[in-house]
Amino acid sequence: MKISHLRLAGASCSMMALILAGTASAQTAPVNEAESSEQSSSAQPVAQTLPGETEGRTEEAGDITVTGSRIARPNFDTTEPSVVISSAQIEARGFETLGQALNELPAFGVPGSSPVGGQSSFGPGQSFVNFLGLGSERTLTLVNGRRFVGSNTASIFGPTGQGGNQVDLNVIPTKLIDRVETIVIGGAPIYGSDAIAGTVNVILKRNYEGLELDAQYGISDRGDGANYRFRGLAGKNFLDGRANITLSGEYNKGEGLLQTDRPELYDGGFFGRPNDPDSPFDNVIFRDRRIPTISEFGIPTRFDFIPVSPGQEANLGFPQGGFTDAQGRALRFDATGNLIPIDFGRSFGPLDANGNPLSFDTSASGGNGLSLVPLSNLLTDTKRYSGNILASFDVTDNIRLFGEGWYSRSQGINLRDQPEYNSYLFGYAGDPAGAIVLSTDNPFLTPQARAIIQSQAIGDTFLLQRANTDIVTGRATGSVEIMRFVAGIDGSFKGLGGRDWKFEIVGNYGRSETNGEIPTIATQNFFNAVDAVADANGNIVCRPGYTNSAAQTLSSTCAPLNLFGMQTSQAARDYVTAIARPVSVNKQKIFTASVTGPLFKLPGGDFSFALGYEHRAESQDFNPGSFFSGGPDPDPLTDADGDGDPTNDRVAFGQTVIIQPLFGEYNTDEVFGELRAALISPSNNVPFIHSLELQGAARYVDNSAAGGDLTWTVGASYQPIQDITLRGNYTRAIRAPFITEAFNPSSSFFDFANDPCDQFNRDEGPAPATRAANCTAAGIPANFDATSDDASFLQAVAGNPNLKNEKSKAFTVGAVLRPRFVRGLSVSVDYVDVTVNDVITQLTSDQIVANCYDSADYPSSDFCGRFTRDATNQLDFISTGYFNAAELRYKGILASVDYRTKTPFLGATSNVGVNISYQYLNTLTSRADANSATTHTGGSLGYSRHQAVGSIDYNNEGFSGFVQINYTGPASIALDVTPTFQTPNVVEDVAFINTGMSFRIQKSFSLRFVVDNILDQKPPFPSPTGGGTITYFPGVLGRYFRMGVSVGF
Repeated sequence: MKISHLRLAGASCSMMALILAGTASAQTAPVNEAESSEQSSSAQPVAQTLPGETEGRTEEAGDITVTGSRIARPNFDTTEPSVVISSAQIEARGFETLGQALNELPAFGVPGSSPVGGQSSFGPGQSFVNFLGLGSERTLTLVNGRRFVGSNTASIFGPTGQGGNQVDLNVIPTKLIDRVETIVIGGAPIYGSDAIAGTVNVILKRNYEGLELDAQYGISDRGDGANYRFRGLAGKNFLDGRANITLSGEYNKGEGLLQTDRPELYDGGFFGRPNDPDSPFDNVIFRDRRIPTISEFGIPTRFDFIPVSPGQEANLGFPQGGFTDAQGRALRFDATGNLIPIDFGRSFGPLDANGNPLSFDTSASGGNGLSLVPLSNLLTDTKRYSGNILASFDVTDNIRLFGEGWYSRSQGINLRDQPEYNSYLFGYAGDPAGAIVLSTDNPFLTPQARAIIQSQAIGDTFLLQRANTDIVTGRATGSVEIMRFVAGIDGSFKGLGGRDWKFEIVGNYGRSETNGEIPTIATQNFFNAVDAVADANGNIVCRPGYTNSAAQTLSSTCAPLNLFGMQTSQAARDYVTAIARPVSVNKQKIFTASVTGPLFKLPGGDFSFALGYEHRAESQDFNPGSFFSGGPDPDPLTDADGDGDPTNDRVAFGQTVIIQPLFGEYNTDEVFGELRAALISPSNNVPFIHSLELQGAARYVDNSAAGGDLTWTVGASYQPIQDITLRGNYTRAIRAPFITEAFNPSSSFFDFANDPCDQFNRDEGPAPATRAANCTAAGIPANFDATSDDASFLQAVAGNPNLKNEKSKAFTVGAVLRPRFVRGLSVSVDYVDVTVNDVITQLTSDQIVANCYDSADYPSSDFCGRFTRDATNQLDFISTGYFNAAELRYKGILASVDYRTKTPFLGATSNVGVNISYQYLNTLTSRADANSATTHTGGSLGYSRHQAVGSIDYNNEGFSGFVQINYTGPASIALDVTPTFQTPNVVEDVAFINTGMSFRIQKSFSLRFVVDNILDQKPPFPSPTGGGTITYFPGVLGRYFRMGVSVGF
């Protein structure tokens, strides 16, 4: 969601980033600890281990605790699909961040936020993962089994535009990671709210001893997109091994990219109405999309309208708003301030015999109008550094004190974005966003321009329409500072029957602060600067008598602003430019106490339990800063914000809407319990039951904002024979409303909307006949042309304190095959089904309007009261807001194959591993209410039905190498449309091949080399915006090299 309303609909074929098809290692949990060691190394290419790393991974004997349970067990098996990514796998691929590793897994959808593509000004470059494509707010991220403070900005203008407690994975230092465990659906009863889709648990190295220094450099074969990374890890045991301190530090810098850095994007495609009136398709691909009525050099007009081509004037009867030359062609300024003809390019829609349009569209193919491609970010410029300390002390053999200290500071820079506009499309002449009113005697006019303008002007003024790219470029900087402290005590004692029980008491405090620096135009100073006159000495100055804006700008000295061409002075730019500085602070305080252990023996093993209590307090404080807060409204009588009190209104300092501050907090008291029953084990020798295990967990959450709710899970694991494991899980989970969703004050913004009653949309959608009939009933003619998809208009959103908890019902059923006759092979297949009810959502403007006209309950549907139209039937206001929608559904199959075998014929100690991870996405749908049609997402861009990653690796002594294939299946660009809606409507499948190798030259020294997209595979055509902007980023970035060196002591 963008802050300013001066925006134009973006070019559709820009292609950006996210490696969706997974890599880093989907593996099925092995059957025992011996196999666990072998299987873990098979999931992905394995990095050579340095001495320090080997010593640092001190594994503790006995049972282990896996993600999704607090009860220790003898193996890694879970009743739901689980994926483990080891530190070796992260090292081998050369990932700069954990988010990159997770986003290669097929089960993770388009991220809620990533450094790729257009960015929010409030926290650019953050990385929020999206398990199963159900939304990043439904993925719970933990570190060492504990919650981590989120860094999502508490504003509708934040990275997601939606609430949530998302964790920025960029801030977790990769060198400190031991492994990452993920489980599907089952984490909610164990960890609480938000784990509807799944849980990501980052396990840090423990009792590390040694010193390791690491450096890595990456660059594309086009010589750009460079990344620099330096890391250090040091640990030492003290007091005969009873105490340990581990320190880590990391610095990472990534250079950003613009879409213009990739020629294939510069001339990207865009869907528009075909020129051929007999075309069977409503939309076809055009090249080089331009907006001829807007120019960064400026377009003068005689009155408040747009310039039109001679064909539009003749065929459509439009008045000519622009100044014209002798041939009747509308004019615009060139870079030097002279007037030249506007080249309107080839219009969309039917044309007459002379190539002139028979219908109006703001966009065209070619010409010299404004292109949005140079204004579009491809990859965020990033810089991060972090420092961490882990400490532990064994007070006795049974009691341990431990602690963690975190500090991280990251910065993301959105290199370009759309500028601030002055145009008829966005406001009336003289308004902050409307055309600029200028005198025909303006001293900056060239003689040529002055002669034309004065001869055709109506009176002694004219209007200027312009994209102000030379004043503010859309560049915005966001920094995120995180501090986190964990302190606790754990240990063991003799419980019931003298059995060993374990306990843990831990406190967790986290604070995340996001600061923005957003250059923007102060309207009052802008109007002062454009009102230029010549003084008695012939110098061009600001007209005397001006009053400066109450907003602080870079300079308080008025300097005249020349908007004719590209001739803005730095002094004028500083005078009109203010730096908006929003701040968002998230705080998290958690206290947890738990006890776990066996209660009694069953035939197959222990009947074990876990009990615990957790108190959690979350708060968010968002301050938009003085510029976005605006100033007092001088009019005490008009109630501008509609709250019934005209005395508290505020006026904006710029073209942006007033942004409201937000503070909200809530706390929870939670009790939880878990049971695990090992009914039958192999030692029981029961026919057809090699092993049988049941488990269950429940958690009651009392939320001060959302009330009380219960979440629970049951699961089973059954082995008829040693080679086959059948498993299943059923979970009821919740997600409580987060602060933005519940408490956000009414906030206005400007955005676009696809009008379902437009002549090219009314026969589309999930229920075309219903939509067409409802549009007709609304009095909208069949040939209606909507403008809301090209120019943004006023919309509003507010939090909803009456939101209910989301509730999900989910189950998994699967099998794991580990045949004894193929040692080292593990194959798993799981079916996953998730239904989320009372979905907390802020429906987009498109969804609001479409749900109204697609509803069988029109016009009584609640959605129909959320928008208005003007006298010409154009949309002029939409109220979105947060509410509990009806349903969100996921159905899919997750599968993996892992195989590792020794290959003495390829080297005395060599081995080869194969890994394949796959997702079949059968269903990903949503529904707003009981009377709304179902909206389909599965099978669309970013959510291909088939996604896979496969790799083969070879290891021998000091050498390892791998080849990996990331596959993304075909996808539809638009779903829920008729076959004739557009062509093409399918993006073909694509595979990107990565490879790498590492050498241990000496015991303490190693080198590694990685090449992503080694064949320089291009992205498939076409791949428009939306999911397409990030799904095919490896193809857009091109062949990419990483080189690293590690030294260990």
